Amino acid sequence: MAPIDWIIVAAFLLGVTGVGVLLSAKGSSSVDDFFVSGRKLPWWLAGTSILATSFACDTPLHVTKVIREHGMSGAWLYWSALLFAPMIPFLFARLWRRAGVVTDCELIELRYSGKAAAGLRLLMALFRTFAMETLTLGWVILGMVKIMRAMIDLPPDVTVLGTEVATDALMVAALVAVAVVYTAMSGLWGVVATDFIEFIIALVGSIFLAVAAVKAVGGMDALKGALESHAGTGGRAVEFLPSLGRDKGGIGVGSFLVYFLVLGWAHAEADGAGNKAQRYLASKDERHALLSGIWSVTVQNIIRNWPWYLAALSSIVLYPTLTDNEMAYPRMIADLLPVGLRGLMVAAFFAAFLSTVDTHLNLSASYVVNDVYRRFMVKRATERHYVGLSRLAVAGMAVLAGVVALSLGSVLEAFKFKGELMSGLGLVLLLRWYWPRVTAWSEIAAMVSSVATCLVVRATGVGVGPTAALLGIDPQHGDLFPARLLIIVAVSALVTIAVTLLGPKVDPAKVAEFYARVRPPGVRVPGADPGSRTEPLWPALLDWALASAFVSCAMFGVGKLLLGFPAQGFALAAAALASGSWLGARVVRRHGLS
Repeated sequence: MAPIDWIIVAAFLLGVTGVGVLLSAKGSSSVDDFFVSGRKLPWWLAGTSILATSFACDTPLHVTKVIREHGMSGAWLYWSALLFAPMIPFLFARLWRRAGVVTDCELIELRYSGKAAAGLRLLMALFRTFAMETLTLGWVILGMVKIMRAMIDLPPDVTVLGTEVATDALMVAALVAVAVVYTAMSGLWGVVATDFIEFIIALVGSIFLAVAAVKAVGGMDALKGALESHAGTGGRAVEFLPSLGRDKGGIGVGSFLVYFLVLGWAHAEADGAGNKAQRYLASKDERHALLSGIWSVTVQNIIRNWPWYLAALSSIVLYPTLTDNEMAYPRMIADLLPVGLRGLMVAAFFAAFLSTVDTHLNLSASYVVNDVYRRFMVKRATERHYVGLSRLAVAGMAVLAGVVALSLGSVLEAFKFKGELMSGLGLVLLLRWYWPRVTAWSEIAAMVSSVATCLVVRATGVGVGPTAALLGIDPQHGDLFPARLLIIVAVSALVTIAVTLLGPKVDPAKVAEFYARVRPPGVRVPGADPGSRTEPLWPALLDWALASAFVSCAMFGVGKLLLGFPAQGFALAAAALASGSWLGARVVRRHGLS
């Protein structure tokens, strides 16, 4: 890092802090202003904030690890989004905006009634805050520590008040403090405004590194030639589809099927819950919520990911003997980029880090204040009181996340553990919007069975060996994540459906009130006039199918063109153009857009 590099980094940090200060008044009036921006976000700002949140500093680290170990077919761990991510904008984004709640946990008491609903809201808020959010923040901080060690040439320790402190930990603490300052001052307004800036910087930085990495290998033809003889991926590093056997490189068909057909909906944000729901709830209206979802899914899959993939493929050739595959990406930054660009890339990583941390700090604070403190402890305080407590909650969550980060060893393993922990909840999150029979006990059963099965399977390995063998995974040396996920989802689904059908009945009045408010397509409000009309479901399903086709064809088409397969690339691009044009015309016509 030369002086000019540090100047670039310092300018970036001062800039994002200044944005937070400037927007502090907009987020200070009420809890709605602090957590959902007064419900005034335009689609492009809400959608880009979703993009920035998923563009964490740790993401290229575990993407690189996956591709170094399995080649491009390993990316099906992420490509599950191609089928199910487009479902969220068309089937759920508008419903979240109509609900008008502050958090996804608050929706629980809008959907269900009685003590079970109140208990579920409290339990879910606590679990999401102190398990899911802290785990996410923890691995993001761990990723930043790894990046610091590789990119910045600093002494390993410094003396602070007479105590030896790890330099990289001290710098990460300083970065978290920057996020705490602007997030605590301006709430979601500061988060989304800085996210917009941070996403652009992070994307530009990742493109520069991808270009430098491919150039260092000798160009795309040289990269493809070198990968064809790479033993670790069986010469299949640039193949998108899975291999038909265990020893042919890439992932097997069994893992592919789990990723493509199950992973995309078997998670705790299956219906857009979490940070996506927060952006939909903060949008100006339901049309802006819909467009924010379309924008984020499109840019994420077609544009954002490919620089990571190219850099990861290049790293296989550049660092063939590297043992910690998560360190390949920061190693390339340190080795390949010149003065100036290195500072830009460090700023890009800081941007990616902050854009994720600020969102999860704000979201965690919303659960603590809106769903625990204001709901169950102090119900009638002033808005100023709740905003002040929200700022304290942001700082407290930052400290807790730092402690969690110290206990984690691998970013990818933490990512997979979180995926397993709540994978059984996905089914009930989807059903609660469209099946009136679902109750609070259904969600409780799904949550408890998912967590319990995950912990038991991880601790004992029960059923993992036979399931892995069924999927064609080597139980001794293969990645057992798909096998564990399938077991957890199957057990939880059986428990959830049994409780839904055999457990307590729904409150008809509460269900009718909920469906009258959110108006999901294809669902008639229970007790409504038999002659009343409801929006049919099939147009939303068609939009989802077209969106999946468009995103998939465009993403694979871009990949084929970048990797030097023009015939396949242009054919996929033509299919993307056809499906995208049809979808665009339908969205404009159906939702009154211009």
